[in-house]
Amino acid sequence: MPLSTQSQGDDEQYVLVANLDNARNLSNILKAITFKDHAIFTATTNGLKVTVEDSKCLQANAFIQAEIFQEFTIREDLVAFQINLTVLLDCLNIFGGTTTPGVSTALRMCYRGYGYPLTLFLEEGGVVTVYIIHFWETKSS
Repeated sequence: MPLSTQSQGDDEQYVLVANLDNARNLSNILKAITFKDHAIFTATTNGLKVTVEDSKCLQANAFIQAEIFQEFTIREDLVAFQINLTVLLDCLNIFGGTTTPGVSTALRMCYRGYGYPLTLFLEEGGVVTVYIIHFWETKSS
């Protein structure tokens, strides 16, 4: 997949870069914990934790280990942000969740840090779509 193998010279500007050869894997995990619109993403060197909470009474967590990603680069000890999960899922499924054998949607997720949006690069069959998702920050160190 071009997104997971290409060298991007401006990666140094990002505090978080995560590549997946199949965005559907992440989409399926996120669907399993989606019962509210917003989620808190927390990235450490171990991986990406996604937390969805309802009124501090009900909480669902998903943890995606760093080894699952083809590339997982984090330049700070902890990177956290809150994002609209519904919007993120819509972006991840823009190509319709292809089930054709041998065809998958590659994902490159990049985040520059506090005050910047989350940028998604999705590629399927040579077509690249870029999404810039603005959100509310929770914390970043």
